[in-house]
Amino acid sequence: MRNVDLNDKKAVMPIYPLLLSAGALMLFFSLAGCATIWEGLNGQENETRPAQSDRTEALLAQGNYEAAFKENQKIVAEGKGPRDVALFNMGRISAHSSNPRKDYARALRSFKKMVKLHPQSPLAEQARLWIQVLEEHQEVTEEKQKLAEEKRALGREREVVSQERDKLKYTAERSRQLDIEIEKRRRQTLSK
Repeated sequence: MRNVDLNDKKAVMPIYPLLLSAGALMLFFSLAGCATIWEGLNGQENETRPAQSDRTEALLAQGNYEAAFKENQKIVAEGKGPRDVALFNMGRISAHSSNPRKDYARALRSFKKMVKLHPQSPLAEQARLWIQVLEEHQEVTEEKQKLAEEKRALGREREVVSQERDKLKYTAERSRQLDIEIEKRRRQTLSK
């Protein structure tokens, strides 16, 4: 193992905390941008914002994530409204930090489908950012799971080694006692 001087400014830092920080920042800025996305789209103002977005935002404000998701899912299925917006909202709802049933894999699928089916959508760039953040999150989560499994495996190995060490100690102590007993009998035999 290489020694790292903690005072050395060029010391290599672990990458996963940095990924988490970068991912969290990207997710934060993406979430912050979602609330104001409609103001920037094609010069539209709040009054002309799609009604589906208003309904989605109202349901989200009430904490009714499942109903908001289903509302957008219905739009995608029936084609009554902009599908790109509905797919984007489905991804956003699935990944929402306050959603007790958040599902990052489902969010990722929604964003990828949105980008694939509507690459020219004004929401496509934000969806790509979401995809990047969610994929990074997925990689970090998988790495954490691997590390946790390795830690459990090492714990099991440590327990086995500890048991073996205890057995060896017992065997060594027993052997020492037998050596003492043999020496004692040898002396008794020689003294007779």
